[in-house]
Amino acid sequence: MIIDVAKIAKEVKVKLPDLITRPVGRMMYAATAGKLSIIGAGETVILDFNSVKVIDSSFIDEYIVKLILDSREKDFYLKLRNISPISEINIDSVFNSYSNYKETRIAVAREEMGKNNRFYIGPLAEQESDIMDYLRLNMNAGIEDISRFSGIDFNVLKILLDELSILRVIRRNNGEFSPV
Repeated sequence: MIIDVAKIAKEVKVKLPDLITRPVGRMMYAATAGKLSIIGAGETVILDFNSVKVIDSSFIDEYIVKLILDSREKDFYLKLRNISPISEINIDSVFNSYSNYKETRIAVAREEMGKNNRFYIGPLAEQESDIMDYLRLNMNAGIEDISRFSGIDFNVLKILLDELSILRVIRRNNGEFSPV
């Protein structure tokens, strides 16, 4: 499912190109959450930010963070598309703050490579980032393949893959892993 964020903004009468403030984030979240009631387990939801220039930290907290938490609870995957460079910086800052404040990490996959030369936004460790890159190139791999490529100890790799799965930035399916 693709959610056109600009279209949702128009529906709730929010002027673009900027999405800012907590009230706007809450309105957008409510409108988006209503559309997500029809998605199936394991489905990927793409939030397309085309035509959106800036999203601020309050909006991110009320919209993107809540949708990520919903994805963990309701078993779907979230992916961002057409994120502006300034929005990427703001999202990364919110995710890092959230991870420090709540003592639990939060991250999201993205469709195109970002300013950070990664296909995700959030505080991932170097080994986790390497795993993400490997899966992005190979599209599907078992733990043995990833272990051979990365040189990461098998038991450590299992923990890293579990964590990336919990973060919902990779998929696990019958012992195989793939990018979202």
